Amino acid sequence: MKRLLALLSLLGLALAQGLALWQAVEVPGGVCADGSPYRFYVSPGDPKKVVLDFQGGGACWDAATCGPESRTYRKRVDTQELALAQGIYNRLSVANPFHGWTHVFVPYCTGDLHVGRATVDYGGYRVHHQGARNVQAVLEYLFKNHTNPERVFVTGCSAGAYGAVFWADKVLATYKNAQVAVCGDAGVGVRTEGFPGFARWNPRLPDLPGLSPNPEVSEIYLALARAYPKAVVAQYTTVLDGTQIFFYGLMKGEATPSEATAREWALKAQEAALRPAQAANYTFYLAPGSQHCILPRPELYTLKVGEVSFLDWLRGLAEGKAPPRVRP
Repeated sequence: MKRLLALLSLLGLALAQGLALWQAVEVPGGVCADGSPYRFYVSPGDPKKVVLDFQGGGACWDAATCGPESRTYRKRVDTQELALAQGIYNRLSVANPFHGWTHVFVPYCTGDLHVGRATVDYGGYRVHHQGARNVQAVLEYLFKNHTNPERVFVTGCSAGAYGAVFWADKVLATYKNAQVAVCGDAGVGVRTEGFPGFARWNPRLPDLPGLSPNPEVSEIYLALARAYPKAVVAQYTTVLDGTQIFFYGLMKGEATPSEATAREWALKAQEAALRPAQAANYTFYLAPGSQHCILPRPELYTLKVGEVSFLDWLRGLAEGKAPPRVRP
């Protein structure tokens, strides 16, 4: 029992130390799905080098996925990634490609991929899909406090990958003289035909030429790369990502995805990752396996596909270069 208490004490100390490196910024008028207040976090560093990082945490779009007992999305601000201090959140590791950078962390608690502008009643349970309002407050802070950065890295894991790609146009349009890289982690955008989520959320869409009214994520990646040829646009995923397959199954009405659904997702995911490759400044890193996300994980420092380590690939992005395209 004493050993268990000692271990719990050490864990609590480690979590407290991880959070100690971050400063909370309150957002007046910001709101999470359940009506609780919104805030974001900043870990100060070099003001000329900035990571804009969108948190993941599922999504919801109907009474089943949005209900009070649903576990498919975060309902309030959660800082688990910051406390655990793994992957890019290990602010003390010199191996971190973003060691010494300013890191702006955008929590996710609205079930709408960071883009919603609606409040919806799902059979008596109201959900505030107000991700766009929250992100706008973060961007106002960023643009006010970092007026002329040299390097900017826009990223996010899972739902945060969509936040990154859907808001990257605002960053690129504002920081025209900076080296900007955009990298979505484990959010390739495979969805069913007629998926109702975006209609529910009333999303803020990127301001890019040639986009369709309800664009596919691969379409946005390509439009970003073409509109901003000096930027580097990239994404990462495993080829059998279990979490992305799970959500694709939910879209099809499957509580547990079938093998056929998993195979279907895998084929469509690789197509989605490859489609923007007609732009020279777009790149990707496809890894074997089913793990979901890499940026918040220790595998960031150990993964290697063929001759290319993910860490070296990520360092290239951090330096504003287009690293090689990698697939198993």
